Parts: sequence; structure tokens; C-alpha cells
Amino acid sequence: MRHPLALFTFGVGLLTAACGTDTMIEDDDKPVPRATWYQDVGPIVAQHCMGCHSPGGIAPFSLTEYEDAVETSMQMVEKVDAGEMPPFDAREDADCTPRHTWVDDPRLTDAQKQTLHAWIEDGHALGTEAELPKPKSTALEGISKTMTPSVGWTTTGTKDQFICYVLDPGNKELTWLTGLQVRPGNALVVHHAVLTELTKQEDITAVVAQRGIGVPWDCGDNQTPGDFVVNVWTPGNQPMQTPVELAVPLVPNAKMVMQIHYHPAGQNNQIDFTSVDLRFSSVWPRKMYFVAAVGNELEAPNLMPSPDEAPGAPPRFMIPKNVPDHPEKMFRTLESLGGLTGVKVFSVNPHMHLVGTHISGKINRPAARGNDPKSECLANGGWNFDWQRTYIYDAPIDQLPGIEAGDTIEISCKWNNTIQNPFVQRMLRDSNLPPQPIDLQLGEQTTNEMCLEIFGLAVDAPPPPPTARSVPFVMPELGNFQRRRNIQ
Repeated sequence: MRHPLALFTFGVGLLTAACGTDTMIEDDDKPVPRATWYQDVGPIVAQHCMGCHSPGGIAPFSLTEYEDAVETSMQMVEKVDAGEMPPFDAREDADCTPRHTWVDDPRLTDAQKQTLHAWIEDGHALGTEAELPKPKSTALEGISKTMTPSVGWTTTGTKDQFICYVLDPGNKELTWLTGLQVRPGNALVVHHAVLTELTKQEDITAVVAQRGIGVPWDCGDNQTPGDFVVNVWTPGNQPMQTPVELAVPLVPNAKMVMQIHYHPAGQNNQIDFTSVDLRFSSVWPRKMYFVAAVGNELEAPNLMPSPDEAPGAPPRFMIPKNVPDHPEKMFRTLESLGGLTGVKVFSVNPHMHLVGTHISGKINRPAARGNDPKSECLANGGWNFDWQRTYIYDAPIDQLPGIEAGDTIEISCKWNNTIQNPFVQRMLRDSNLPPQPIDLQLGEQTTNEMCLEIFGLAVDAPPPPPTARSVPFVMPELGNFQRRRNIQ
């Protein structure tokens, strides 16, 4: 498997407006540049690009110096104009536009793109030297605890592997988690990671006795222990962070299980020590954060017929070879929320595999409720396996989309399963297959596909106790709503 960032070229953040609309003439009859590095372009590149594009950063080259930006400026404008950079695949289409915008949306406006063009067209003017702002960090801030396996895992072969580790957050009392970041030790082979929490003392004792702390074991049977999912990390994703009014409960003496999907892709003898950073809060929140997934429907009635299937044939999840725009549509009616109340959608994390090109999610309610319309788009976007992202609504929690039992969530996906798709070429090469597209089925391997929306949910928290130790904390029963078997 290639490094998840192998296809990354560069990004540029929001650009300020041009210094002026009219060309000005100095005494020497040379036009005054419409934009300069220090006054217009550099500060924005610092804020929106240098977090990755810096010496030792995750991007393949640096943009911290004027000369760096000049050298790659033509590539920069091509990628920006094409919408490939900054890496943000959210889209607003006529049939699916969310009613809220997204936190930290880095996309450029037309005017900002014009400013970038003007800087290049006017000869990359340097401007008056000034100190650039510090780049925005992509790391979790305020880390309280770092968990790292005591024994690493070494990948072998060409088949994907699912390996689990029991990790210890170290909390002896009820603790609230407001931040989590998975840091792959070897990004060449880490496909994704799922973090679950063990809350029942008898289960904790049994799992620790059998597996130990920090020691890997093969959990490829998909029997990963855990009472609920805390976080899903995918390539390109940012840290999981919530405001203090929304937090994950860590029950006293809880343990976490980290399941890592390894994609060796022939990278034998590649050892991995993936770490997890945690940020704790002592504030009792209004809402609790959980993760649920909807999608990956295999057959009728929840899987809809596809136009690429024979008329009258029962629908089945299959992406045929040599089809450039194959669609699948599926839905799930939520019969029960497992006793959860006040459920709001805080974030959306789309998930497909290599061949996907588009994914969207909608919710259909029996009727409008309060601020929630009868139907609305929850998320919509293109797809790039190397730049998966969790999209967080830029809205107060009380205004977020609500979910109740009886609502139906609809997921739509598209794939380009032709040899012209470079991700198809990559999939075949990584799996040591002939360079010809193959039919793709639903499954966990990288040579399979998925169509899944992973939702970050905000649910009502119980009221705080009169004193810190006066009442025990009881976890809600999540029931089948999480459908954790589908988060792979």
C-alpha cells in the first residue's frame, strides 16, 4: 500500500481579497502588483497550508518559504481551480445541500482564486517583508493521556489483517473525553482504526486476562469487544474534538479496544506502533457523544435496485467492472434508538474504499419537527480515499439535525470501476492482481467496497449528581443503532 498521502500534492487556504481593483502606475511606469506574498498570499498559506506543507510535515513538500510557493505556484492554481486542494470533498448540489455549513471549511471563493491568479500573473511579487502567522496545528491540543501498544504488529502478505489491542486510559473515576487523535505509527499499512470502550467490569476483567494490555491479537472474525464505538480514524482525518458541553463518558476503570485494519499491500515486515492521544475534561456535559453507522446494505428491502442490474433481478450490492459511474442507493428506518433521547447529528464521516467517487446521506422524517424539516440532506460530497474527513456542522448543538425512531436515513454512492480510474490501478497493483478491473462486492478487504455514513451523535446526558460520588453513572443502552459490524 502506498503512503496514504502519496497522491497529495499541495493545498492552499483562503486568500485575502486583492490589494486593489485598478492597476496603479509608479514613476518607473511599472504596474503595482495586485497581490504580494507577504501582504496577501503568505499569511493565508501559513494558516491553511503550512500545517501540512512544512519541513517534516505530512505533505510531500514545504510551502513555508516564498521560493517554495513560487516554484509550485502553477500546480497550486491548477489544483485549487480543480477543487482538489485544499482537500475538502463536501459538495452542495441541487438535490443535496445540507442546511448548515461546515466547521473549518477551507475552500476558496471565486474572488480568492482570482487573487491567487493575480499574484502569479503579476510575477509573484514579494511585497514588504513581514512576519507570517504561525501555521494552524493539525495535532490535538491539551493532551491528557497517550496510549501506545507495548508490542507492535508486523504486517505480512497481500491480504488485509484486522488486529486488536486493549489500551488503558488510566481513569479511576468517571471521566469526560473531549478529544481523541489516532496517530498511525506506520502510515504505509494502516488502513483505518476503530476505538471502542469496554464499560462492564466483568467484561474488562475477562478481556484483560485473555489478551493483556497493549498486546496485539487477530480479531479478523470481527468480534471486536466493546460496548460502544468512541471514534473511527481514517486516512486524512482530523482529530475528534468536541466542545465541553459534548463529551464521551469514560466509566471508572474503563478500557479501550483499538481495532486496526492493516493493508499490507506486499509491504512485508513493516512494524507498526499506532498511538492514541486523549484529552479529558472535568466539566459535566449537557450531551454525550457516540458514533453510529448507517449503510452497507447487502440486499432488498433496504438495498434499492440499480440501473446496471438486469430488469426484475433482485438487488444486490455489486460494482460491475468497466462501468464508470455505477450507483447504489440504500436506506435504513430506525425502529429504535436504544433508549437514547435528544439525539442530534453532530458530524458526518463518509466511508468507502478506493474506487468510490461520490457519497451522500439524507434523512426522511414522518413529518417536520421543530427546526427539522420533513426531509433534508445530511452530507454530500466527492470521495478520495486518501483524504477522508469527518465533517462537523457549524451550528449550535440545539440547532443540529435531530433523529427519532421512525426516521429513515438514505445513503447513495457511486463508483468508477474502470482502468482509467487511478485508484482502480492502485487497488489491483496493491493486491497483486492483473491490470484489469474486477467486479467488486461489499466487504472488509480493500478489494471490496463500502457505502457507509458514520455519524457522530450528541445525545442527552444524565443530570450531574449532587456530589461527585453520590450516584453511579449508568451507560445508556445503545441497542442496534450503532450497528458497529458495519464500521470496517
